[in-house]
Amino acid sequence: MKVNVNEIPKDGLFLEETSTGKDLNLQRKDLEFNEPVKIKAAVNRGYGNVLIHLGVEARGEFSCSRCLERGYYSVKKEIDIIKPLSEGKVVDITEIARDEIILDYPIKLLCKADCRGLCAKCGKNLNKGQCSCFNEHDFSKGIKID
Repeated sequence: MKVNVNEIPKDGLFLEETSTGKDLNLQRKDLEFNEPVKIKAAVNRGYGNVLIHLGVEARGEFSCSRCLERGYYSVKKEIDIIKPLSEGKVVDITEIARDEIILDYPIKLLCKADCRGLCAKCGKNLNKGQCSCFNEHDFSKGIKID
């Protein structure tokens, strides 16, 4: 969605686009956007500026960094952006939307904030219950060394 600044009418423009995570280059090795990414923008020309009200909605699928269970990551945000006209005569709304999604990426993708992960010894998912190695994980008594 590229907008030529000189072609923005006095009433402004309303643009809508549905794209894929692959087209927007959003994919990470640990996060896949397989559902459509929705972008909506109201674009107006101000005094020496382009005013953009941007709405972005995307949903990705990932494997939890701690327990490897599948989880979903959602982005739904609205922001206002002011671009000076001196930056060029064409504004790429799609690139701005892509950047906003990437800025929201968490450092670690977790299924839930208090994910307990996998047992380092037997590999059991500790979110689903304790494993037989439980006493070795009791950190209040110190770490057991074999």
